[in-house]
Amino acid sequence: YGENFYVCLTEDGKAEYLESIKEEEAAAEELEAAAGEAEEEYEDIALEDIILKDLPSTPAAWQEMGSEEDLEEEILTTSRSLISFMIQRKRKLFGTPIKFEDRNVEAAKDAYIECTSFEDNTFDLHRQEHHFAVQNVMETCEKACQTEWKKPRTALSQYVPRTLPPAQLEKINKSEELAKFVESVCPRFKLALQQNEIMDVFADDYNELIDVDGVFGNKADNNLKEYQSFTDLEFSKNKSIAQIDWHPSIKGIVAVAYTEKLKYDDRVDLSSRILMTPSLILIWGFSDPIHPQLVLEAPEDIYCFKFNPTDPNIVAAGCINGQVVMWDISQYEARLRNHKNTGARANKTRSDMFDVEYQRSPVVHYAAVSSIEASHKMAVMDLIWLPDTVEVARMGVPVENKAQASCQLVTVAIDGNVMFWDIRLQKPAGAGGLGGLGTTAKKERETAKEKFSSIPSTFSHLDLQWKPINVVPLSKLTGPGLHPGVTISISQQLQIIKSKMQSLVSGNPPLIHRTNSSVSRQRPVEVEGVNTKFFAGTEDGYLIYTDWKAEKDPESGKLVSSKPVYAISTHAGPVHCLLRSPFYNHIFMSVGGWSWSIWKEGESEILQTSRSNVKYTAASWSLTRPGVFYIGKEDGNIDVWDLMDRSHEPSMSQNISSSAVTSLVPYRVSSKQVLLGVGDNFGTLHILEVPWSLRQASPNELHAMSSYFDRECSRIDYYKDRDANRGTAVVDSAPQIPTALETQEEEEERLKKSFNNYLNMEKEFLVKLGLKKEDDPVQLIH
Repeated sequence: YGENFYVCLTEDGKAEYLESIKEEEAAAEELEAAAGEAEEEYEDIALEDIILKDLPSTPAAWQEMGSEEDLEEEILTTSRSLISFMIQRKRKLFGTPIKFEDRNVEAAKDAYIECTSFEDNTFDLHRQEHHFAVQNVMETCEKACQTEWKKPRTALSQYVPRTLPPAQLEKINKSEELAKFVESVCPRFKLALQQNEIMDVFADDYNELIDVDGVFGNKADNNLKEYQSFTDLEFSKNKSIAQIDWHPSIKGIVAVAYTEKLKYDDRVDLSSRILMTPSLILIWGFSDPIHPQLVLEAPEDIYCFKFNPTDPNIVAAGCINGQVVMWDISQYEARLRNHKNTGARANKTRSDMFDVEYQRSPVVHYAAVSSIEASHKMAVMDLIWLPDTVEVARMGVPVENKAQASCQLVTVAIDGNVMFWDIRLQKPAGAGGLGGLGTTAKKERETAKEKFSSIPSTFSHLDLQWKPINVVPLSKLTGPGLHPGVTISISQQLQIIKSKMQSLVSGNPPLIHRTNSSVSRQRPVEVEGVNTKFFAGTEDGYLIYTDWKAEKDPESGKLVSSKPVYAISTHAGPVHCLLRSPFYNHIFMSVGGWSWSIWKEGESEILQTSRSNVKYTAASWSLTRPGVFYIGKEDGNIDVWDLMDRSHEPSMSQNISSSAVTSLVPYRVSSKQVLLGVGDNFGTLHILEVPWSLRQASPNELHAMSSYFDRECSRIDYYKDRDANRGTAVVDSAPQIPTALETQEEEEERLKKSFNNYLNMEKEFLVKLGLKKEDDPVQLIH
C-alpha cells in the first residue's frame, strides 16, 4: 500500500474496504484478458483485408477555458489621445557652436537630482467624457404700429393754362411795366450767374475745413470691429479654412473652403474616415449666419478656389490630389441674389427655424473634374483666372481673346508645374472617348450623375477628360529638379490691353452658355507687347521670375520651356502670398516665414521687414489706401502696416482668434464701408469692418507712395553703382603682385608706371578742387 495507512474502527468497515480492493483487482485482470484476446485476433487478420480511407477532418467546437481574458490583458492598447510636443529655440541660437565640458555634479546648483519613484496611495483620478452642444439663436421680437384711420375721399383737380390773344400779348411785351421789372431784376440775375461760376454752391463748407492729413480718428475708431462671424457645427467642425473668396457681383455673399487640419501621417492613419467625410465649399450670406446658402461638394479637400470674374456662376477649385474641379451654380443665382429676403424663409416664424427642411442647404455636386492622369501629381496650392483681354494658346503664345470673357485659368502645385486650363470645348478625343480612362472611373462618374440628377451638363465635355493646354515647369537654375510651387502672380499689364481689343458686342450670351462651343479653328492673332513673365513663390522660400512662353532651343531648334530669369531665396519658409498692389501694376508683396518684402517688377527688392517672432501666414493689400496692408500671423493676430505713418514696425496689432490666421481677403462694399474676411485654423470665418482711418486715403497719398517707391529704387541703384565703382577702383589701384622673380629693369619699369598713375590721379584731384587747370602739364618719369 506504500505510505498510505487506513484505520478501520469496526469489523464491518474493514471487510467493506478489503472487498473493494478485491473488486478493483478483478476488474484489472479482466481488462488484461480482453486486451490479450484482441491482440490474438489482430494477428490473425491478413494485411490484404485492411482498407485505408482518407476522410476529411472535422474540427471540434471551440471550448473557452478562460485564456481569452489573459490574452486581452497582455495586448497593449491606447486608452487616450497621444500628446504632441513641439521643441523650439530662439532663432538667434540657430547654428551657434556647441561646447561640452566636465563639471562636478555636487558643486553645481542645477546639477542632476535623483527623484526615486514611490507609490502614492492617495492618488485618485477618474477621467470622464462629457458630450454637450451649444446653439446660439438670434433673438427676435414682434412689434406693431397702428395709425389713425381717416375716411378716404375722392378729390379732383385740373389745371387749365391761361391763354391770351396775340394782340394782348404784344401789348404786354411792349408795356413799360414789364421793361421796368426786367431792368430791376437784371442785376440780381447777373450776380447769381457770376456766383455759380466762381464757387460751388452745393459744397459742404464744414468738410472743407477739416485737415485730412492730421485726422486719424479716435482710438475706438482705429480698431478692426467684428461685423459678423460664420461657423457651422456640422460642416466646419474640426476643420481649417483654406481660402476665402467674395462673390464678384452680389454683395453680402462670401465663399469659404474647409480642409482637414491633419499632417501627412495622420491623413494616412485616418484615411478611411477622411474618405467618408465630404469635402465642401460653403457659400454664406449675411442674412443667415447659421445656415449656408449653398454647399459645393468636391471629390477631395480644396486648397484654393476662385469665382469666374466675368461669369460668377462658374467656380473653379484645386484639390489636394492635384485635380481641378468646376461647379455651375447658375440655377441658384436667384437664391443668392435674394439672400436678404431669403424667399420662403422670410415667412418663417421663430418656431419654424428649428425645422429640418428650413435648416437644410442645397448641396451642389461638381459639374466637371480634370483627368487625374493629366492633372498635377500633388496638391494644387493656388489658382487664378486669366483676364478677359487675352488668352494663351499652345506653347504659351498670347493671342487675342475674341470671346471677351475669362475662359482660361492657371494653377500651380507642389509638384513644380504651372498649368494653363481652357474651359471651352477642345478638339474631340480619340477612340477612347474619355481619354484612356479606366472602366472603373467611367462607372463611378456615371453612378454619381445618376445619383445627382440635378448636375448641369454645362461642362460635360470636360468631365474626366479635361487636360491642360500648356505646362510650365518651375525649373531650378542649377541642377535638375523643380521648385515646389505654392503661389503665383501674373502681370496686371494684361488688363491694360483691353483698350486695344474690340469692345464686347451687346447681346452676347453669358459665358456659361458659350463654353460648349469649341475653340475657333481660325489662326489666332498674336498680341504684341504682352508681358508673359510671371512670379511664383515656392515651398522652400524662393521667388522665381520666369516666362510661360516657350523658347527655341539653340541646339535642337525645338520649342522648350523657358528657364527662370532668376530665383532668389527670400524667406525662411514657404511663400504664402504674392500680391500685386491694386494701385501700382509694377509693385507686389511677398509674404513667407517670418518676414515680408515689397518688390518692383524688373528690379530688385526695395523694402524688407526685420524678422518677426511669430510666423506670417496670410496677407492682403488695402483696397482704398495705397500704403496700407494687413499681415496675418500664426498666433491669431493681424498686423496693420501703414507706410505713410511708419515702415519699421506695424501701426497696429490686433488679436482676432486664438488660432493661426489662414486667409485674409478684403471687400469694398461702398465708399463708406470696407470689410475684411479673416479665416482661422478653427474653421471660423470672421468678417471685420475696417475703420475710417484705415480706409480713407489722404488727397496726396497715391502720389506720396509712388514717390516713396521711386526713392527706394533710386537709393538701391545708387548703392549698386557705388559698390561697383569702388570695386573697379580697388582693382585698378591695387598693386600688381609679381608671379615670378623680376629682374631689376622690370622692377624699375613697374615702379615708374605705378608712380605715373599716382601723378595722374593727383592732377585729377587738384583739377576738381580748382587748384589746377586741365592743360597744366604733368611731369611724368620716363
